[in-house]
Amino acid sequence: MNSPGRKFSVVCCAVLASVATAATQHTIVKAPVVAVEPLVRTVTRKIPHESCFDERVRVVQSGVSHPATPGILGAVIGGVVAGSLGHNSRYQPVIAGAGALLGASIGHDVAHSQNSRSYYVTERRCEIDYELRDEDTIIGYRVSYQYGDKIYHAETRNDPGSMIELQVDLRPVE
Repeated sequence: MNSPGRKFSVVCCAVLASVATAATQHTIVKAPVVAVEPLVRTVTRKIPHESCFDERVRVVQSGVSHPATPGILGAVIGGVVAGSLGHNSRYQPVIAGAGALLGASIGHDVAHSQNSRSYYVTERRCEIDYELRDEDTIIGYRVSYQYGDKIYHAETRNDPGSMIELQVDLRPVE
């Protein structure tokens, strides 16, 4: 069942396809390059490097045993001295107790300082420092070329050299 309308649409499609094919013709030509300028991007890189040095360090070594005698003796002496200072006061027990606590603390500190020794050692210390370095990277080229009587410009990934290839589209002017 071929109707006249259907034949017309098939013919129209065939004509349009041939016109479309004619519109997509191209040719490759070479044009002289007038100038090439690299496109540069500056990138800052963070470069790590290790620096080491020797340092004197004080080491405090405590004795293993901590006798209770200096603390007890300090508490007794502190309690007696504080009690005798406040003997006519109604707060004498409180003053004696505070003196005993203070004496115990002083006795403990004296015993601890006598029971420890200190010395110096040399230790190697290392740190990571960062140096910032700017590096220029070429990311492409700005190319000026002559085609006919005009100068045109384009950006390319690579340096084209003395000639650049151009794709020229050919289609009829209506």
